[in-house]
Amino acid sequence: MTPVVIRAALTQDLPALCRLSDEINHEHHAGAPDVFVLSQPGDEATQAWWHSAMSASDSVVLVAQHGDQVCGFISAKVTEPPVPPFIRARREARIGTIVVAASHRRQGVGEQLLGAARAWAKAQGAVTLYLQVFSFNESAIRFYEKHGLTVQSVFMNTPL
Repeated sequence: MTPVVIRAALTQDLPALCRLSDEINHEHHAGAPDVFVLSQPGDEATQAWWHSAMSASDSVVLVAQHGDQVCGFISAKVTEPPVPPFIRARREARIGTIVVAASHRRQGVGEQLLGAARAWAKAQGAVTLYLQVFSFNESAIRFYEKHGLTVQSVFMNTPL
């Protein structure tokens, strides 16, 4: 089997990023239709979003390439959010999106992407890596727990 290569996303990867973004968007829309807008293939706004993420100096988009196919990606951003005096200031890295094509899941691609994002975050001086995951996404929660992420806080909401 051809190994998966993790590398920085390039402009020519945008169609693949959008395809994968649409794939995960459909899964999330099914789980939380009140939150996620169902995307349309080839949506210019989605392409502009990922192009912006790739271009930002405080962000990274890494792709997993298997042969000549992009089969997954992860996005991350470092920040130093303002905090009140009773909370420790720290440089944080937030995972925005991680997605692996359905055809490549459970083959270690997500683990490689998460590891690469973790290494990138450390190189940026981040002291913590965090993400938000919806409670309906039980397989993602198990994946994150398996790779050392733990619940630090719980976000709750209600429609108004």
